[in-house]
Amino acid sequence: MTEFDIGKKLKLWRRTNGIKQDVMAAALGVSQATVSRWENGLDLPSIEISRRITDLIAKQIRDELAIESRFIEKLSSVQAIFDIDGIRLQATSLGCTRAWPLFSRLVGRAFEPRMVGESRIVIDDIVSRDAIIKGDIAMIVGVSTRHLDLEVDSPFRHRWISRFWFHGHRVFTTLAYEPCDAQTPIGIEQIFRLEDISKR
Repeated sequence: MTEFDIGKKLKLWRRTNGIKQDVMAAALGVSQATVSRWENGLDLPSIEISRRITDLIAKQIRDELAIESRFIEKLSSVQAIFDIDGIRLQATSLGCTRAWPLFSRLVGRAFEPRMVGESRIVIDDIVSRDAIIKGDIAMIVGVSTRHLDLEVDSPFRHRWISRFWFHGHRVFTTLAYEPCDAQTPIGIEQIFRLEDISKR
């Protein structure tokens, strides 16, 4: 990873979480100018400071993910959270447990090799996947009967909405599923880019 990449990730995390440079600098015991140099790729933090930054980001990610997971788990609608890295299932809602009880028991498992259908199309499309990881794609809407080649639950035609969000350098998606008419064509219906949403 280059100095510029480290600085970009630090800047993205800090801005995403509403932390000003001077506050970050005070927490790390350095000057604001030092943080600015890191973010602009002009310098690198020491190993000790890098560990402190990593610990700070990791704790915040764990806390936020725990809150988001507990929120999802209480919902009666059919929803799930996945970490995009490996498409790892993080949490499922009560509604998801009712719709797909066996699938809902697989929290913590990575599913990328087992993906099929429209989900597989999105993940295999290098341009789309790169845009998701960079934050350019905010949401995707599609219609499917199943997303995995596992025979754990009965498939049914449903519309799904995938919202992508960041915590630190990690990308997550919250998926909401809803029944649709049996005649609704299967496929990707819409891709929402961040720039399109922010213009509304």
